[in-house]
Amino acid sequence: MNKINRSEHPEIYFKEALLKAQEEEKKAQKTFNLLAILRLLSFLSIVAFAWLWNNTGAGTWGLVLAALVLVFFYLMRRQQIFRRLRDYQRNIQIINEDELQRLSFRFTRKENGSEYQKKDHPYASDLDIFGDYSLYKLLNRTRTAAGSRRLSGWLKAPAALEEILMRQEASAEFSTRPDWRQNWEAIALLHKNADQQIGAFQVWLHETLPQELVSSLKWRFWPVVTLVLAILAGFNLLPVWPLALSLLWHLLILKRYQLLIQTLTSKTTALGQTLVAYAELLEQADGAPCNSRWWKERKSKISGSHDALLKAGKLFDKLDFRNNPYFAIFVGIPTLWDLHCLAGLESWKTTHAAHLQQWLDVLADTEAMNSIAGFRFANPAYTIPQITWDNGISIETKDLGHPLIRPEKRISNTFQMNGLGQTVLITGSNMSGKSTFLRTVGLNIVLAQTGAVVCASSFSCSPARVFSSMRTQDSLEESTSSFYAELKRLRQLLELSDENEKLPVFYLLDEILKGTNSADRHRGAEALIRQLHSKRSAGMVSTHDLELGEWGAHADFVHNFHFRSDVEDGQLKFDYKLYDGICRSFNASELMRMMGIDIDMQNK
Repeated sequence: MNKINRSEHPEIYFKEALLKAQEEEKKAQKTFNLLAILRLLSFLSIVAFAWLWNNTGAGTWGLVLAALVLVFFYLMRRQQIFRRLRDYQRNIQIINEDELQRLSFRFTRKENGSEYQKKDHPYASDLDIFGDYSLYKLLNRTRTAAGSRRLSGWLKAPAALEEILMRQEASAEFSTRPDWRQNWEAIALLHKNADQQIGAFQVWLHETLPQELVSSLKWRFWPVVTLVLAILAGFNLLPVWPLALSLLWHLLILKRYQLLIQTLTSKTTALGQTLVAYAELLEQADGAPCNSRWWKERKSKISGSHDALLKAGKLFDKLDFRNNPYFAIFVGIPTLWDLHCLAGLESWKTTHAAHLQQWLDVLADTEAMNSIAGFRFANPAYTIPQITWDNGISIETKDLGHPLIRPEKRISNTFQMNGLGQTVLITGSNMSGKSTFLRTVGLNIVLAQTGAVVCASSFSCSPARVFSSMRTQDSLEESTSSFYAELKRLRQLLELSDENEKLPVFYLLDEILKGTNSADRHRGAEALIRQLHSKRSAGMVSTHDLELGEWGAHADFVHNFHFRSDVEDGQLKFDYKLYDGICRSFNASELMRMMGIDIDMQNK
């Protein structure tokens, strides 16, 4: 496939791909309709020539009839091909329409990753990792449950440094091949069962067939004896009763396996289609035109996976034939069909069960990589972060912006901090941008440690565990106040910071201890920052507390920054820019006045 120049604007690519798919769909639909008409004509011709052959007995009409039947099945097969092609082109349209909407920060897919949200996760809730307007929605281009889970896992935990670097290399390669990536998505969408039933399949792989049933599988060859008896009875060389007894033996054999097979088929409805879908996706993965180290490691694990899963899928599909009563009577019982399918599945289990998990892992990794590579392709102005090892916390950014804010509204800032035990204290008025800036830094670190590009013109950081306390809430279920919930959260931070064998902690604390009086809040915040200074951590704290800022100005491990607001013509103006030092202008009084509260009124 031709590589797409990254200098090409992604919007142009998506629009052109959408228009091309619309044209191709029309062509496929036109051919599909034509084949439908030809099938109808061939069917009517079959009826006509069958009537002629029946009434005349001429062998010529019989030959024509046979040819027409072959034509009918050929047309049916061709129609299936063009139906698939039509649906494939519709899927390409769905993908590109979604990409165009995503460029405008409108998320059309219903999946929001909320099922992966954990209540006590270090940062997922505060940083909008999951939800209806979230980082997951911005990145997600997965189409299977396995891929979705893998992407969520990447977003919830930092990768090892070597893994981050390899993902960066792989995403750079994948991002230059949007045709291949969209082809993957479109194929996955063709299979409605691509995200189902794998769990049941994995359970079945670990189930052991009772030994007496394994040994009885040899009876699956008994139909050969039955066939011989049928031939002999047909030529009157044997009476019919031996044939009847043989068929009765078929029923007795099948009876032994009836419960087992019913249980298996009830757990694996449509499993055959799912395995065929995964087989096709792994075939695409095996043929991926990629040579990065990350991809080579995974490609080496899926050799032969397509043929193996396709074989298992077909065996499960064949097992489902038993649900057709006519097939069961005329084919299933005479051939011991169920036993042949079961024997094939048991043989497959012995040969391939040990490899299934790594095949599924590669599939999940491919989808997660497709997501961050698609994000990279859609945002050519974003930068590749430099991740370098540091025993402490190191962050240096230029033009850092929030990835979930539209570019026309996004305000970027330059920021840096270095060393363990350091705290950046951010003061500022209401709505000036303190909380948004904390999330901006946190989200971009999450992106960087996922292996994705970041919303900045330059960005470097050292590996760290992100922790936030920004949206603590009370809990009726646990009978806790929001203040107590915040204290529990801060205790979790202190415990994480004591884990010396792990990465240092980068914390983001927004308006800490806001649920208590100002004196206790100041003492508690100062004590917390001092305690964190002695641990393997560093981070950022936002506050309205000017006294805390004044204290921080005299502590060599605290650095003051602020956001400010100005009043112009009775209106509050915000520039959302980060400045050095402590904020000296606050807007609470002005906001109250704007809401009709006369704060100058004295009680009489």
